This record gives sequence, C-alpha cells and structure tokens, in this order.
Amino acid sequence: MKATFEFSVESLLFGIDNPKGNIEQVLFARKMAEYEGIPNCNRLAKLGFAEDSVNKAVAGAVSLDETLVLGYEGWSESVFHLCIRSGKTAIRMARGSFPSGEIVMYEDYNNAILLNKLNEEQIKEVFDFIWNNMNLMEPNPGYV
Repeated sequence: MKATFEFSVESLLFGIDNPKGNIEQVLFARKMAEYEGIPNCNRLAKLGFAEDSVNKAVAGAVSLDETLVLGYEGWSESVFHLCIRSGKTAIRMARGSFPSGEIVMYEDYNNAILLNKLNEEQIKEVFDFIWNNMNLMEPNPGYV
C-alpha cells in the first residue's frame, strides 16, 4: 500500500498593489531571493505537512521554523525556491522553473541531517501542485 504524502500551501503575503507580510518572514525572503539572484521576490508561502517528522532535526524536537516557498511569478515565467528557515539560517532545498518544469535539487538539503526529508519525487509533487494552483501563491487580498 502506497503511503500518501499530504501537504498544504499558505500564502504569507497580503495586499494587492504593494504586498506585505510578517516582517521577519519578508526580510528572510528578500535575503534568500537576493542570494538566489531573484531581483523581485513577489511570492512567499509556507508549506505545512501532515507528517510531523518532516524537516525535524532530532526525534521529539519541534520542526525547524518553517518550510517556505519563495520566488518570482511573472507574465511568462516563474521561479520558485523551497527552503527551510530556522532562526537566521536556512537550508536550501530545491529550485523549480515554470513553464520549463525544470527542478534542481540543492546539495544543502541532500546533506542535511534531518529525521524525515522529502525525496525528489515528493519535491516534484510540491512543485507540480504549486504550478497547477498558482492562485495559492498569490498574496491574500486583505489584511489578516
């Protein structure tokens, strides 16, 4: 019997003309985007997992702060990055480009010591879901 992989995507930005969000998350996203060469980070969302052990460092520990999707959505192309934010540090997981469908796994994540890491198939499933549901990455229209 194949185990199901369940996750959710929640946009962390709000406002249409000038999207805003939690200052700590937005500053982190800007730094990561700059590091990744994204000039305009206009999408930021949090991934939630049904399985509590995903991206935990040790048994019984709280999961690292959050697994985030950040990037740029434009008229003809989009580039999103998956990463784990923990305090002031990060673990880069993967980059996905749309419409090409190219996914690049990062060695940072492959080498990270975590209890339950996503495999390449699961990361592809996350990107496919995001690309098929781009509206989930859009900023929420009003204040939360």
